[in-house]
Amino acid sequence: MKGWFKDDLFRVVLKNAGKLGSTKLIGAVMGLVALVVTGRTLRPHDFGVLTLIASYIETIAAIGQFQSWQIVLHYAAVPWQKGERKTVQTSISLAMGLDICAGLLSMVFGMVAFLCLGKVLGVHDKPTLLILLYCTLIPGMGSTAAYGILRLFDRIDLVSRQQLITPAVRAVCCLLAWGSGMKLAGFVIAWYLALLAGQIYLWATALLELKRHDLLKGLRPSILKAARQMPKGMWGFVWTANITTLLETVWEPISKLLVGKIVSTSAAGLYSLAMEFLDAVQRPAKLLEKSYYPEVVLMDPRTSAPWKLALRTSVLAGALGMLAMLVVYIGGKPVISMFGHRFGDAATLMMWMSPALVFFTAGLPMEGVLYTAGRSHYIMLAQLVSVILYVPLLVYMGHRYGLNGAGLAYALGMFFATMTTFAIMGITYLRRNRIILPHEREIRQTDSLPASPGS
Repeated sequence: MKGWFKDDLFRVVLKNAGKLGSTKLIGAVMGLVALVVTGRTLRPHDFGVLTLIASYIETIAAIGQFQSWQIVLHYAAVPWQKGERKTVQTSISLAMGLDICAGLLSMVFGMVAFLCLGKVLGVHDKPTLLILLYCTLIPGMGSTAAYGILRLFDRIDLVSRQQLITPAVRAVCCLLAWGSGMKLAGFVIAWYLALLAGQIYLWATALLELKRHDLLKGLRPSILKAARQMPKGMWGFVWTANITTLLETVWEPISKLLVGKIVSTSAAGLYSLAMEFLDAVQRPAKLLEKSYYPEVVLMDPRTSAPWKLALRTSVLAGALGMLAMLVVYIGGKPVISMFGHRFGDAATLMMWMSPALVFFTAGLPMEGVLYTAGRSHYIMLAQLVSVILYVPLLVYMGHRYGLNGAGLAYALGMFFATMTTFAIMGITYLRRNRIILPHEREIRQTDSLPASPGS
């Protein structure tokens, strides 16, 4: 294992993870402050309602999200190194166009769906205008082109600052809501402003980077026109990546919504609190994966090098996951006690859910190398199998064993997902000589699609 740290790329991954981790640690503390203030101010039922509102918005954003950052990295990273600026602009133009179109459609759908399904969610007795206001965050939550742009130019420092801004604004706004005596409405606005601040910062820095590299001139969001200039197979890659990420992303919000429906609204709040703490302790492993992905995109998956890097990153991430699980068992109860005795059940719930930390973190690096190999449909298959197994298991365990049963179902679901992904990765590695990289495929001919006056 000592030889791993002599690998230049592995050291770059660790260095970038360190940059992200320094701000993530501060952000985690501020996020905890916001949660403690929210939890101690609101009743468990109101905390659950706030959780359901946020989960609903996250679910809609995930459903309508295009993985535009994948387009930027997979179709612009190598051309950028080669100095093919036009190709880079085309990829970014398509990514931005998909983000805008999908974001606006998702926002409208989310508003209409809420007006029809508010009673089902159990939040129909709360201010409708505030919830509709929250829906305006959907375009920004589903937009990932800005993140892809910053990673393309290796501005990990700007990405890390963005991950500090959102929890910092949330903590300040929650303290203001608490100090002014506001209840649920005040905390809905506090969470809204925090997410909005993070979105504005990310896009502002991305646009400044484009300007700095002289790529902003002539750049316009486009879909049809840009798509005609992309390599063949691009739409297949985009759709499979979208479906895969949708299946991954909806695990958490769908779980919260199902727990709220199956167990109770208060249980959904406890489940959300447990998820927030688990997310905080597993962030070091997530940062490792975020640092690794942009590096592996530049490697040739027909060689063994990216697979070795993925395996090394996976082992290290899994070790961090085990450390995170230990943190949950030792520090879970003391942290939850800060929220008051009404939230005590969340500590037990976290212990049932904590094995998922090891499975989830160990499997994260595998997806990056599979995407690079152009095998996004394999990842989609793995996630689809996992979700098909997980949702019925969650419903059954939630009905039969309550909140703790739902926690165990989550851990088992993550186990299924990770084992399936590892199996698929092994098969792909053995057949790696057949791989054709996404950016190497023949460019679409303009006359292969019907002419369109718009973009």
